[in-house]
Amino acid sequence: MKHVLVVEHDRLHRELIGEWLAAGGALAIWPEAPQQSVADIDAILVDVACQQQAHEVLLPWRRAYPQAAIVLASGRFSPGDMANDAMALRLGATRILAKPFTRTDLWAALGLSPVH
Repeated sequence: MKHVLVVEHDRLHRELIGEWLAAGGALAIWPEAPQQSVADIDAILVDVACQQQAHEVLLPWRRAYPQAAIVLASGRFSPGDMANDAMALRLGATRILAKPFTRTDLWAALGLSPVH
């Protein structure tokens, strides 16, 4: 089971992402109540307002969880940006998600599959 730290400020998005992660066989972890050790975090989903904030927002998470993949989500990205690995790398992330994204998009970004 993957452990995904979800850094999302909107309560409704958090709830939906948590449900989608569970359906994909992952455990959502919230920054204000991290119940897992640093070694247990496989990925971090971070919401940012814009590309220009990406490095600043990601830096503390990258330092705290250097082994974790980072998926950067923003309403400022276009759906075409989700396949742009060079852009993700330039922003310090592993993958990019354009909001609004689907459950399938989230699973693909994190390498998850539906649990039956």
